[in-house]
Amino acid sequence: MCFITKQASYRYLLVTQDFLITSKPLNQNTNMFNENQADYDVVISGGGLAGLTLALQLKKSFSACRILVLEKRKEPAPAATHKVGESLSELGAYYLREVLDLKDNLVSCQLRKFGFRFFLTPEHSEDITRRVEVGSKIFNPFPSHQVDRGKLENDLVIAAIDKGIEIVLGAKVTSVDLSKKGHHIRFEKNNVEHGVAAKWFVDATGRNSLLKRKLNLEKELDHNINSAWFRLDAKIDIDFWSDNISWRNFVAPNLRHLATNHLMGEGYWVWIIPLVDDRTSIGIVADPRYHAFDTFNSFEKSMNWLKTYEPLAASILEKHTDKLMDFKVMKNFAYDSKQFYSSDRWAVTGEAGAFLDPLYSPGSDFIGLSNTWIADLINRDLKKEDINLRSLVYDHSHKQLFRGWAALYRDMYGLFGKTQIMLMKIIWDWATYWAIPNVLFSNKGYINLDVMKLYSSPNGIGHRFATLNQNMQQLFLFWGQHYKETISDHQLNVFDVGCLKQLQSEIGHKYDQDELISKIESNLDLLQLISAEIFRKVSNQLHDTPVDMNVDPYEMKITYDKIELLKKSKSIGALMVDESIRMDIGKMWFSKIKKQENEFVQ
Repeated sequence: MCFITKQASYRYLLVTQDFLITSKPLNQNTNMFNENQADYDVVISGGGLAGLTLALQLKKSFSACRILVLEKRKEPAPAATHKVGESLSELGAYYLREVLDLKDNLVSCQLRKFGFRFFLTPEHSEDITRRVEVGSKIFNPFPSHQVDRGKLENDLVIAAIDKGIEIVLGAKVTSVDLSKKGHHIRFEKNNVEHGVAAKWFVDATGRNSLLKRKLNLEKELDHNINSAWFRLDAKIDIDFWSDNISWRNFVAPNLRHLATNHLMGEGYWVWIIPLVDDRTSIGIVADPRYHAFDTFNSFEKSMNWLKTYEPLAASILEKHTDKLMDFKVMKNFAYDSKQFYSSDRWAVTGEAGAFLDPLYSPGSDFIGLSNTWIADLINRDLKKEDINLRSLVYDHSHKQLFRGWAALYRDMYGLFGKTQIMLMKIIWDWATYWAIPNVLFSNKGYINLDVMKLYSSPNGIGHRFATLNQNMQQLFLFWGQHYKETISDHQLNVFDVGCLKQLQSEIGHKYDQDELISKIESNLDLLQLISAEIFRKVSNQLHDTPVDMNVDPYEMKITYDKIELLKKSKSIGALMVDESIRMDIGKMWFSKIKKQENEFVQ
């Protein structure tokens, strides 16, 4: 149920008006400070999604934890708050629903998400029925949600207060003095300076990145992408973008609207995300190598840009420009961090740490991962357990996971208008996401050192998974250099691909440690078969190799010539064709297949 009731709204107002803690004069001599003098176990700077969910997770796992959240906004967040992160993917949804027990709130107060939906074939941007449409015909077996961040964050404030977490709105952190013996945090509220002492300090301030600036943790990411987005106080339903009844009936009425809809073209994608109360979020995300930022960095320019590249969408949105709620741009939005967690009792989470790309909506995923690592470190530390090794392992794991995730996006925007490549990339990216990170996270694998040791060992699951994914992303890029096809007029149910339906339906299943390791291994075996089959088909197109060639997905590179590929296909690690996977991939393959004698067959 929604937490905001009349009584709760009144209590929320009290939070905004009253200072709920009593600050002590700070001892300026930090050498005299010890952790027993701390006012709080944890001070979190930032009361948005990352900070509030961390506070709730800490309180759930260690009820005696004394937590203070400092948030600079003075009032409840407005509905349809202008923030990235309206669409939850499965890992982030699991974190909110299952780890934080927010399932009832999400079901009652937000929208159930009808998965991701892609409209490819930009050559037919004036007729959506001609575009290749990729999505499901049913709700995903494991649910996710479309989230109004303002409503959710207001509900989280009330939930936190009910748990005994202290929150100060209108608080601007002015300085943080870090010390192994304890941290001193100064902040202003109503032009009065206050100070508190804490054992732990967590930065959840978003892109302001208080600790990253203080500790020189900024790290550039080679992924220069720009975005603009706006909200309309109107329902934008793609079902009504055509009168073609046959096209509409591919999906039951009112379901397309609930998806995160993507309009894909060379160098860009456009999102259309529904919010509660019949509002809609629209975003343009583009690589400046194809679309200069100054061509869409205002609302007027964005509408003109849409008229050029997505004219049907523009004609629909033009009818609702009087319902514009807000507009925001973000240039070169991706960035990394040199460090995320420290045994010196500080951490960064959410966008205060790193940000990749809104495609596939990974923001809430990384909040769930980061908060879980931080909460585990803090809980163990408060119980007097040594956390030096864990802090290093968790920091390394975060960096490696972020690096692997980045491969999904880097230099890929040029492929977004190449339909057959994108069909294979969607299969691959979804399969890897559901097969490994989701299974590990929902079974606490990322905070199990025994599992992490096996996962990250030389030639362990993690190494093989990273190599497999890197090889596949490079295959897509190389394929893109030679791609010349136009494919259109297809509506594809992603769950007709049996391996994808299997992986998605298993999200949230519970395993003990031995079962978990076995499950990750078997899922990796499945990914190897998927990788090998995609490789066969692409190599057949580019190199005239047999469509039933054995493939070693680790050792064979698509850049090799035909002679080298055929030689390596005879190696001991090369995989034979798996008939079920061949049929699965074939359901989303529309390019022509070459026979050995160079004849084409469908």
